[in-house]
Amino acid sequence: ITGVGRSETKFCTTQLDKTSSVTLANIVGLTGFTLTAGGVYKFTVDLAGTATVNGGWKVGFKYTTATLTDIESTAKAFTASAVAVQHSTTTTDQSSLLASTTETIFTRLVGRITVNAGGTLAVQFAQNASNGTSSVLVGSNFKLRQIT
Repeated sequence: ITGVGRSETKFCTTQLDKTSSVTLANIVGLTGFTLTAGGVYKFTVDLAGTATVNGGWKVGFKYTTATLTDIESTAKAFTASAVAVQHSTTTTDQSSLLASTTETIFTRLVGRITVNAGGTLAVQFAQNASNGTSSVLVGSNFKLRQIT
């Protein structure tokens, strides 16, 4: 997206299953967001899925040529009866914005990024601990809005 006030929402189009794997992979449909150098963006990521208490979830951003000046991210991983919360300010490519070994059924990430060098962004997913199968379901989504 380019232009202040413009937003783009994309949806997961293929379920992503991670079986005994902590290696982050792109979530199909939540890729190819264009970031403009000097732009500031607000984001919301809503991921529905499944995970066991032994595997959990890990969620991160993958930058292709893009670099960030800063990020403020808060992630909430919901289980059937509890919420795990994580705050992140790490601008490094493929950093964990959420790393939780819980029986996650839904995750929401919200925050703001400031772009140093332009490029693209993708949302990635893996298990936090290698065990069984964890999944992100079709319909999960990512909304990105340029605010400056």
